[in-house]
Amino acid sequence: MAASLDDILTTQKNGVVAINGINLAVTGLFSYLRGSTLSSGAAGTGSYSTLYTVPSGRQVAIVDIEICNTSGAPATFYISLVPAGGTAGASNAIFYAAPIAGNTTVQWTGQQVLEAGGFVAAYASSASVTIKVGGGPGQ
Repeated sequence: MAASLDDILTTQKNGVVAINGINLAVTGLFSYLRGSTLSSGAAGTGSYSTLYTVPSGRQVAIVDIEICNTSGAPATFYISLVPAGGTAGASNAIFYAAPIAGNTTVQWTGQQVLEAGGFVAAYASSASVTIKVGGGPGQ
C-alpha cells in the first residue's frame, strides 16, 4: 500500500514514524463509531418484542436504528431502549406511535448506552416494518 504525499507530510509534521495501514485504521474507527448490526428483522405486531439484549458483563452503545416499511401502505412503529429489569413502554420510548409512510426508511442516529440486561424492544402496526439496530461497545 502506498501512502499519499499528504499522509507523509502530515506524519512528518506530527513526528509519526510509520503509517502502515492508515486506511484500515480509519475504516475501523468509522465502523466502531457507526456500530455494527446487532439485530435485524421484522418488528412484529401487536405488542413489544425484544430485538436485542445486552449480554451479561457488558454495556453496548446503540448508535443507529433503521426502520423500513416495505409495504406501500403507511404504518406506525414503537421502539424502546429498556434498562435491565424494566418494561418497554412510553417511559423509555425513542419512537412512540411514530408514523412511517409506505416504501420509506427512517433512520435514527445517536448514542444511548445500555448496561447488561438492558434491551431494545419494538413493534409496529404492520408486519411489513423491519428494524435494524446497530451499536458497539459502550463508553
